[in-house]
Amino acid sequence: SITNVTVEQKTEITNVIRETKITPVDRVDFDISVGIEVPRHKVRLHRLPPRIVKIVPAYETYEYFVLADGRIVIVDPDTLKIVIILT
Repeated sequence: SITNVTVEQKTEITNVIRETKITPVDRVDFDISVGIEVPRHKVRLHRLPPRIVKIVPAYETYEYFVLADGRIVIVDPDTLKIVIILT
């Protein structure tokens, strides 16, 4: 399942994303919590790297962005809703 991710998987995902060096989003004017819809025009979403899909195959089509404080936000591309936040 999408949210049923082990601590080890979360650590692996976090490490892979930290290596990708995408530009963090420094200003958001919406709530960062699970279930919130991300305004597409305000945040550039990135496809999850293939290494993450290997760790959690359910994330195959999912996208993400990184906040300036280092939190990683994974988004369902169909609904644009936040499914998990990694710190």
